[in-house]
Amino acid sequence: MNGNKGEWSELYTLLKLAADGKLYAADGNTNKIENIYYDILQIIRKQKDDNWKYIRNGKIKIVSEKTGEIVDEISISEFKTNAELLLEAIQNVKTKKGSFEVKNVESFITKIKCVTTKAKSTDKADIFLIVHDAKVGSDPKLGFSIKSQLGSPSTLVNASNATNFIYKLSGHKLTDKEKEVFHSFKYFKDKFAYLDKLQAKVSFEKVSSKIFNANLMLIDTQMPAILAVIVENFYRGRASTISELMNLCIDKNVCNVSEDNKQIFYDYKIKEFMTNCALGMMPGHLWSGKYDATGGYIIVKEDGDVLCYHIYNRNEFREYLYKNTKLDTPSTGKHGFGTIEEVDGNQYLKLNLQIRFIK
Repeated sequence: MNGNKGEWSELYTLLKLAADGKLYAADGNTNKIENIYYDILQIIRKQKDDNWKYIRNGKIKIVSEKTGEIVDEISISEFKTNAELLLEAIQNVKTKKGSFEVKNVESFITKIKCVTTKAKSTDKADIFLIVHDAKVGSDPKLGFSIKSQLGSPSTLVNASNATNFIYKLSGHKLTDKEKEVFHSFKYFKDKFAYLDKLQAKVSFEKVSSKIFNANLMLIDTQMPAILAVIVENFYRGRASTISELMNLCIDKNVCNVSEDNKQIFYDYKIKEFMTNCALGMMPGHLWSGKYDATGGYIIVKEDGDVLCYHIYNRNEFREYLYKNTKLDTPSTGKHGFGTIEEVDGNQYLKLNLQIRFIK
């Protein structure tokens, strides 16, 4: 069984939560909140052939969701031991990328009916938990997206052709020779410096994908314009983290918000956008506003601690997203951006949005 650090982290999360029986909440700086936790009654993992339930009741009962059959009962201590072995193996692999095997836990993983390191998922939820909610006295089934700090930083918004933003060039029409010079620069900040030298003005035209544009408009009609400012400032080399880029966006004030309110306005809009991306919205699929990850996020920390941002601690979750994300430059060739194109006598430049966690 092979997987990268992020994929093995999903299995580690299953073992760790089954062993501990509790999922603690985190604050905006990913520190454990000792007095907020959720008692875990069941863990549900989607597999290709079946969904398997891991029921805590003195031991861990493994139950087929399809047939209701109890296929095994395993001690909690076995889950704990193998969670520790798996964590140690993940931490000892020096490279952050690439697949590897973990031989000393493979027989246990097979025993608990896991056939792949990554669970089957068609939405934002990687794992489902049935927890005891003491606040309302119920036992809801909640979907969580898992993000691991053990491997390469994961993405919040994946790059695709759908995440291209189109900008119109005006004031100076580049000649073929000038376009060659523009395309010869390796870094985007140098490309933009060249456009400034030519006095070619860059102005946002539209989001390339009608679907992604519709999703953004559902959040706020000004969301495409706000993101366009953030994307342009990133490629100009002015900043990379969301918090830094938002300061530049506030200065630009593309929505013409009053000076007294603009900090609150723009901070709220970007946090709302990122929350929706984290819990349900995908750029290439028309979004109804419904969350898939109904529980929230599970974070696997570098020390192996497993914490969550639940819908209940929404403010901490939004603060975490705001403080721990940045824009990144994906492959220009793969996603079709970064070159000047001519359409009906006008020149346009596409820039791509990709948001990645800092760690």
